[in-house]
Amino acid sequence: VVDLEPGTSEVEVVAEATDPDATVVIEGGTDLQPGENSLTVVVTAADGETTAEYNVTLLVAANSDTSLATFQVNGSDVQDGDVVDLDAYTTEVEVVVEATDPDATVVIEGGTDLQPGENSLVVTVTAADGETTAEYNVTLNVALGNNTGLAVFTVNGSDVQDGDSVDLDPYTTSVEVEVVTVDEDATFEITGGTDLQPGENSLTVVVTAADGETTAEYNVTLLVAANSDTSLATFQVNGSDVQDGDSVDLEPGTSEVDVVAEATDPDATVVIEGGTDLQSGENSLVVTVTAADGETTQVYTVILNVALNDDVSLSEFMVSGVAVEDGDVVDLDPYTTSVEVEV
Repeated sequence: VVDLEPGTSEVEVVAEATDPDATVVIEGGTDLQPGENSLTVVVTAADGETTAEYNVTLLVAANSDTSLATFQVNGSDVQDGDVVDLDAYTTEVEVVVEATDPDATVVIEGGTDLQPGENSLVVTVTAADGETTAEYNVTLNVALGNNTGLAVFTVNGSDVQDGDSVDLDPYTTSVEVEVVTVDEDATFEITGGTDLQPGENSLTVVVTAADGETTAEYNVTLLVAANSDTSLATFQVNGSDVQDGDSVDLEPGTSEVDVVAEATDPDATVVIEGGTDLQSGENSLVVTVTAADGETTQVYTVILNVALNDDVSLSEFMVSGVAVEDGDVVDLDPYTTSVEVEV
């Protein structure tokens, strides 16, 4: 067995027969491969019949070369320790690696499923000897994204976009807002959507891209309809509940009543007419409710019936300037033909 250096492809063989008339044939010694190679020498004696065969094993040591002939990322040469800057949202790169020794093995880890920021690309070369290894590391730096787009933007389950207006029922105080950014690494902040008041309310979504600098603002107007409710929560006359069309009987001489009228909707307006300067007989009490929408109205009317007085007494009764009362006798001078009566 002859030990040879790695990469040896041929050897020089000298074989001379003792008998110069014998013939020698050499087989092998060229195109050697790593490992065992056969070298055979066949000697045929001068008689042309007798032969002998001589065999030698040529042992070419396996190569320990772990160098790279080619190492490229996206067509550009790189080497161990390099940093490759990539555009935002890059998810994979093309990696070309070739070992100098074709019998070495190459294992590539990384280069796909890239995330924003630093990603590792590791190339491990195992030499032909099966023992010697080398590792080549490259950092793939994917730039942070500047995408501020929205994949989902809904209000109460309906799609909206910047500048839209959403009509809402009266008394709506909050809405459900769903936001999903196109770039999952972007962040967002929602302002508004709660504590809504009748009329226009602002809903604002501010998206900050993954790069931490680029921003976008999305604005939607939430229009809460004004209420058309004209009902009364409280309607009382002198502490007693009344309703439209009622008649309230009052004592004779009553000149005014205490009226309490409160709308169910605190934003509605209430106007009271009547209830003062009452006269004997029927008096009208009119309550007009105008809803918060400023258009819807309702009139509530109650009759205040002041009883006629049955008092027949006299507060003053005078005859010729002298106070008298029922049954009195008034003495008059002779020849008096008339008296002055004041009642």
